[in-house]
Amino acid sequence: MVRRRRWRRPEIDHLSLRLLALFLAIVLWFLATDRPQTRLGLEQRTISVETQVVGVGDHLVVTHGPQDVSLTLEGSRLVLSFQAADIRAYVDAAGLAAGRYRLPVKVDAPSSLNVRSISPAEVDVVLEEQATKRVPVRAAVVGLSDGSVVRIVDVEPAEMAVYGVESAVARTAFVLAQVNPAAPEKRARVVPVDQDGVTIAGVATEYDWVDVTFRIERQPSDEGRELGPPDESN
Repeated sequence: MVRRRRWRRPEIDHLSLRLLALFLAIVLWFLATDRPQTRLGLEQRTISVETQVVGVGDHLVVTHGPQDVSLTLEGSRLVLSFQAADIRAYVDAAGLAAGRYRLPVKVDAPSSLNVRSISPAEVDVVLEEQATKRVPVRAAVVGLSDGSVVRIVDVEPAEMAVYGVESAVARTAFVLAQVNPAAPEKRARVVPVDQDGVTIAGVATEYDWVDVTFRIERQPSDEGRELGPPDESN
């Protein structure tokens, strides 16, 4: 007769299990609470973050944006190591019209991090209306050094629209096309300029290139010039 072997439950070290359970409970408590009652294992770190402008209305442009801000964060060493990059600093421009404002800096941070300080706490922001207008196209000749004269016959198109913030568009007097007669391509790239011919930044043009038709008139030289009769008065 074959005897069945009775299964015996292995002996368990109850003390080890209790210590393991206690350790897991402490870890879960630190992960679950936003601000632990104890400051054990916490440290502070200061980082620089780019400040964004959100909520900008339609037809508005930020012409003077906020600078970076310094944030002092507090959290566990492990959390600070990989969650500091998730911080976002911003100012809210929702509902604002064109003008200059001083706005408070807001911070989005993971719940495991505590933002201790923000410097500066407020930043300046300038909002401007977008504008457009039509301006004439003028052509200028560059790269000619042999004394020849270039006559601009036609520029196509003769005018175009420019776009940008209101203050910059208001300063735009015309669009300048610089053409080089020695170049094989008779198209010229255009730039918006003010009344003195200085390029204006932040203004876009309706077209990037224009077609320029010109005529080169060479100056007569002494060589080959028909001479008149000699002066016999002497």
